[in-house]
Parts: sequence; structure tokens; C-alpha cells
Amino acid sequence: MPPNLLLSGLMALPTERPPEGVNLQEWLYLELRDAMLVGRLPAGSKLPGSRTLASHLCVARGTVQAAYQQLLSEGYVVSRPGSGTRVCMELPDAKLRITSSQQSAGVKIPARRMPPVTDWGERLKSITSAFAKRRVAPGLRPFFPMRCDVQSFPIDLWRKLHIQQMRSSKVETLLDYEPAGLPSLRLAIAEHVGSARGVQVSADNIVVLSSVQQGIDLCLRLLAPPRARVWMEDPGYPGVRQLMALAGCEVVDVPVDQQGLRVQDGIQAAPEAALAYVTPSRHMPCGHELSPPRRLALLHWARASGAYIIEDDYDSEYRFIAKPIPALRAMAGADDLVILAGTFSKLLFPSVRLAYLVLPQHLVDVFTRAVALTSRHPNSLSQAVLAAFFNQGHFDRHVRRMRKLYSLRAEALNCAASQHWQGLIEVPEIRAGLDTPCSLLVGDEAEACRRIEEVNVDVLPLARFYKAPSSPGFLLGFAAYEERSIFDAALAVRKALI
Repeated sequence: MPPNLLLSGLMALPTERPPEGVNLQEWLYLELRDAMLVGRLPAGSKLPGSRTLASHLCVARGTVQAAYQQLLSEGYVVSRPGSGTRVCMELPDAKLRITSSQQSAGVKIPARRMPPVTDWGERLKSITSAFAKRRVAPGLRPFFPMRCDVQSFPIDLWRKLHIQQMRSSKVETLLDYEPAGLPSLRLAIAEHVGSARGVQVSADNIVVLSSVQQGIDLCLRLLAPPRARVWMEDPGYPGVRQLMALAGCEVVDVPVDQQGLRVQDGIQAAPEAALAYVTPSRHMPCGHELSPPRRLALLHWARASGAYIIEDDYDSEYRFIAKPIPALRAMAGADDLVILAGTFSKLLFPSVRLAYLVLPQHLVDVFTRAVALTSRHPNSLSQAVLAAFFNQGHFDRHVRRMRKLYSLRAEALNCAASQHWQGLIEVPEIRAGLDTPCSLLVGDEAEACRRIEEVNVDVLPLARFYKAPSSPGFLLGFAAYEERSIFDAALAVRKALI
């Protein structure tokens, strides 16, 4: 081996093979790159030939060639016929960061000009998301709301249906599907909303999405012009209010009472609003139903003003005292005015991430195009499994079983409140849903929440749902918790508040 080559190249390279099990190509690439970065292989220096280095390290020549090729593709070396492989005069890392030697020499590097974000991005900075990252306890703690009981979901059956969809005879399940959703699932949803919600509609009017939040976002993009005024329930679901603000809409907060949205107040405040968001079958968070006269008034206003109504039907399937009341979309004359949004996250389990919109016929094409462009379509395999879950009758059986179970847990919460919370917290009769609002009769809401959390119980302050000042209280979940846990947590809350 020529001595000049040894001195110029091999002395700067590793002399021992790596430990057993290490990928030789990756190891050699990293060793060579590090030697260049720290100056052992200076800029412009020539690397040994691949045959020479392979012999020196006792590795295959192909391993050396592959490492050289990776360095070449990343801009660390150049290779020219007759000149061999040499270290680049300027390494790619030097273009991205200031080295310690440059800093010590006082070399001034111009500051990068940060491009501004859009107005949408600026609005996003000012919004504390309703879905912000939060602590996840090892198990669900009473009384965190808006949660179904995933422990009671027939997960073995779901796994079996999933495996069936993965058979080789159903390989088409792995392909892309229509942006509007899997046809068999859209048909199943159309039949479901017809029998359970009174909405007689074709499968062609259904668009499958990953969440109701996505559906409302599309409604705001497609149906609310810039700076449009939109009605929002007060109190109401904070995630929707935040989407409205993010879209650049002027949010008009319309009060809610025991008969639901006060439609005349909305008309007086913003008769020309482009959209109205409502939860008419079970208001979020108060639990009231929109009265028949106000339903008619809302539809009359929408038709007269050219507005659309977004009906969020998030958990009205779970009504304990009688059959669920029909959706607003089921009323005569509502077909071209109301967009019904539903989700399976509350009916099945949160991570299923499947929801739907029931659209007026004249909006189907534009919404389908929007879905195709922005998200393509939700997971096709999950759609196929859910369609089978529907078609084999499992969905209806599951909802009936959970309705009975949740009714017992609602009764347990009422009993626990009567036993432990007299003079502290007032809980109304629970008639539907996964959670219930309650009134705090003593002390400050924020302080009460802090003290309750210290005893390992979760509650959600009602102030989070209100724009206007509100009476202190909590939103308490009961559906996800066993009766024993409900009584134990109620006792813990009492000790925290007295």
C-alpha cells in the first residue's frame, strides 16, 4: 500500500471492524461522514479507492461502494473520472448551521427571515383548541364527560369482522374508494338514520368523513363567505365556536334556555346569518330538546334568509325515557336546509374515527369534490368493517345494550348525588346521553375543580361552554364508569368540597 495514500486517507479512518450485528454499510457511512465533519478528512482530500479501503477494513468492496454512493448523493463527496472521490470543499452541514469555530472567529451569519403565516395561521395562534394535548390517566377517571364505555364494546367481534375483510378474496378492500365513502356503508347509514332518526334519505346524500369536526369545517369553507355571520349556541360546543373563529366568521352567540335555541334572539341579532349550528335533539351541554315551535321557527328563518342549518346529532341515540325524538332534518321542508352530522365515536369507540354528513341533494357534488381534494376519504378498511357490523345486525344490538347499561349508570349517578351531594351539587334527572350538566351550590367553580382533581376525579367546568357569564357547575360523565366507581367518586367529591 503506498505510504502517501495511507497518510492521506487511511490514518483518518477507522482501523477496527464494528461490533457484531451492526450494519457495515451504515457504520462505514457514519464513520466517513464524521471524519469529514470534524476535519480528520479535510475539504478536498482524496478518499482511498474502494478496493484499497475494503482490504484495509476487511469488508466487501460493495459495502465501501455503497457507503461512498450515499455520501455522494448527500453532497459530502464528489467523484470525477481520473480524479477519484474527494471530500467536497463545502459540506452540506456547514450550510445549515454555524460551527463553533465560526462563532469563536466572530463570523456574522445573517439571520433567517421568517416568512409570515397566513391570517388563518394567526387566528389559530389565538385559539386554545378544545382538542389540545392533555394528560391521559392510566384508566378513565369518573366523571370525565363525552366518553362511551369502550370496555363494553364487543372488541372480539370487531376483530373477527376485521380479519374477514383481510381475506384474499376481499383484496379490493385495500384499494381506494369513492371520496364520498364506501357504498355499502353509506347505504347502511341511510337505513340507520331512517329507522333511528326519522330521516328518509338516499345513500347518495351521505358523505362519510373521519369526524363531525371535519364536516363542520367543510360546511364553513363551502357555505360561509369571508366574514360571514354565523349563529352559535351559547352555551355550546367550544370546538365548533373555535372552528368558526378560525374560518374568519363573525360568531353570533345565540342564548339557549330550556326550550333550546332562542331563535327569535338569533333573528334579532343576525337575520342575515349564513349558517346556524344547533344540537336540537339533545343540547350540548344542557341536555334540553329544541321545542317544536322553535324548530319550525328555525326552519322558516333559514328558508326566508337563504341560510343553512348544521344539525349536530352527537349522542341522541341514547335516550332513556322513550324512543329518541326525530331529527330536525326529518321535518317536512328541511331536506334542502339542514345538514345532519353524526358520529360513531360516541356510539362505538373514539378511535374508530368515522362520521357522516346527510346533505341536501344540491350540495352533494361540491362536498364530495372537497373531500376528494382535502382528505381523499376515510380509512377504507374501517369503513368495510363498520358496514359489516351494520349489515349483520351488530350495530343495533350494541346500541340497545348500551342504552340499557347507560340508563342504569345514569340512575346510579342520580342516586349517588342524592346520597352524597345534598347542598353541594345539584344533578337533574338524566334522560339521555353520556353526560349531564349539574349546578355547583357552594364555592367557586375553578377552585372546586382543582380540589376535585386532587382526589383523582375529573370534571369539566360548565364555564368552558359559555361565552356569556354563567352560574357555576360541571359537566359530569357517567356512561363510561361502573356503578361502584360512580358511588366511590361521588363520595370522594363530597370529601373534597366540604
